[in-house]
Amino acid sequence: MNKTWSVLKQRAEAAAHEAQAELNAVRARVTQLEASEAHIDKLKQDYLARYKEAQKEAHTIADNIAYRKFLDHLHGLRMRVSKQREAAEYDLGVAKDKLSAAQREQAKMEAMVERENRHTAAAAAKQEQRQLDEAGIRLYNQK
Repeated sequence: MNKTWSVLKQRAEAAAHEAQAELNAVRARVTQLEASEAHIDKLKQDYLARYKEAQKEAHTIADNIAYRKFLDHLHGLRMRVSKQREAAEYDLGVAKDKLSAAQREQAKMEAMVERENRHTAAAAAKQEQRQLDEAGIRLYNQK
């Protein structure tokens, strides 16, 4: 049996496993960034509630500036995390495409191995039939 197709099949399987692992890592990254966005949004909501409460009471201009600076900081942080999430989602699409290609290649190699096995089995059956025919002819000629 030809080992070439088996080796190529193993390589295709390894590539598919790598692509799956990469996809899982990128999915985890997207999930982590989404959680970060939700956390930042919650912080911002809590801080806005405190800010509104502080507006009802006596406060200094410095307090007001500090609240606004922190809100600006949260907004900037949210924007950075959003850009990172968008990049990770793009990477997720690329990883999905890569996995699909690897799975197609794996399926092709599995089909080639099966074809080679069928071909080998057919050749063996043909050889066996030839040997049986030769044995039958020899027996016939001996009579």
